Amino acid sequence: MIPLKRIDHISMAAADWRTQSAKLERLLGFKFKHSWEAHPGQDFSGSVSQVRGTGIEFEVIQPAREGSFVQKFLDQQGPGLHHITAEVEDMDETVAELKRQGIEPFGGVSNDGDWTLTYIHPRDSGGILFQLFVPNQPGGHEEIEAGGGVVNLQRIDHVSMAVADIDKQVEWLERVMGFKDEGRFEIAHQGLLGCNLSIPGSKLRFEVIAPANEDSFVQKFIDTRRPGMHHVCCEVASVQATADALKAEGIEPFGGVIQSDWKPHTFLHPRDSGGVLFQLFEERERRD
Repeated sequence: MIPLKRIDHISMAAADWRTQSAKLERLLGFKFKHSWEAHPGQDFSGSVSQVRGTGIEFEVIQPAREGSFVQKFLDQQGPGLHHITAEVEDMDETVAELKRQGIEPFGGVSNDGDWTLTYIHPRDSGGILFQLFVPNQPGGHEEIEAGGGVVNLQRIDHVSMAVADIDKQVEWLERVMGFKDEGRFEIAHQGLLGCNLSIPGSKLRFEVIAPANEDSFVQKFIDTRRPGMHHVCCEVASVQATADALKAEGIEPFGGVIQSDWKPHTFLHPRDSGGVLFQLFEERERRD
């Protein structure tokens, strides 16, 4: 497995990072940290925000020129989750391990001045673009205090990925990324199979979901888009208070307030969030 250190950030693509960053801060409390403008020839500009309670950041990237990979992504899929970025212990060992696993580092190894980095292409990972980096200088990862926004977000619990073959995907994540299988589950009435995984060095967790039948919403997602990141799951202080606060903003909680066998939850639809499906749940027994 690669020498994974921690998850640094989740990234989404949008047409305008300023509008999207402001929306995420208002609704979810993601606190703006900094932005950058693309240099001539670069593909994207964007911003980085701190996420409350999870030790990670959230990035919004926008295309800086016609024909950029960000523009192609938006043209093909619209705004939405784009990649996950992880810090690794050693880039030489990371590249060597990827090649031992039969994976060619996407784009080779580059240096943007701040990071030495490479990528795992979605065709090799099962559907997610992973950005892997080593900082050129020690330190630099400074957390600031973030709020909870309209929904009173407490933390991001996990990122969820939709795939056709759950066993194959979980095996890959364990073997290549070092994620740890924490248990399987099934939600029969939704035609859903799932697996929860922990991530080395991170409070953020990972979920893999797969269709149990052809009528599953997961199958429809895969058919309509492709295997890849499906939603981000967040804890809120109170699902009912969150639903009421969203309605006060003119936003209808997607699916209403759901009292399930799992946990009370609702959803913030991509049309309201700017492109990402956020599942918002209430923890029945709060973690320390």
